[in-house]
Amino acid sequence: MSEDNAMDTRRYKFEQIKAKELARGASEDEATRIAAATVDKVIAQEGEDK
Repeated sequence: MSEDNAMDTRRYKFEQIKAKELARGASEDEATRIAAATVDKVIAQEGEDK
C-alpha cells in the first residue's frame, strides 16, 4: 500500500466516523475529537481481521 493510499484510507475512515457521530447528535468539535481518537484503532482492528 502506498503512503498516499494509506492516508486516503485513513481520511476516508475518519470522515465516516465523524459523519456517524454527527448523525448521533454530537457537535462538530466533539465528532472531530471522537473520530481522531478512534480512526487508528479502527484501521488497526481491520488490519488484524485480514
